[in-house]
Amino acid sequence: MNRKIIVAVDASPSAPGVLSWALDQADSSDEVVALSVWNLTLLGGFENPFANLHTAQVAAAGRVNSLVEEVSRDRWENHRSAVPVRVDVRHGDPVTELVKASESADLIVLGNSHHSGLGELGSVARSVVRGAKCAVAMVPTADTEAVPAATS
Repeated sequence: MNRKIIVAVDASPSAPGVLSWALDQADSSDEVVALSVWNLTLLGGFENPFANLHTAQVAAAGRVNSLVEEVSRDRWENHRSAVPVRVDVRHGDPVTELVKASESADLIVLGNSHHSGLGELGSVARSVVRGAKCAVAMVPTADTEAVPAATS
């Protein structure tokens, strides 16, 4: 189908489920991108943030690569289709970077953790839904009761 699917991933326990859900929607001709956006406000705790930018970028990329490996291994072991995933790790504001990514995507996939329903989205999800230039799928995580919904 040659679609581009952007999956927003973070360090939360629900990230593997969100990525797995997105891969279930894809086929081998689709481009699936695991996009992680980090910034110093999200990481916090640095005494000298400018001295640690490279270290933080490498750590963020390592976390996303490990996540992709974990989900891919699980899919392989459970005889589910293999879909290649490209990793994209960016420094910046999550909303800005996800909306920017939506300009060249067919679908953005977000996890809907700690909230229930579209009326109670978190601030990042709400802003991405409003600003995205493509469809947005909200994937419920273990601690939500919502059904996946897409909007454009």
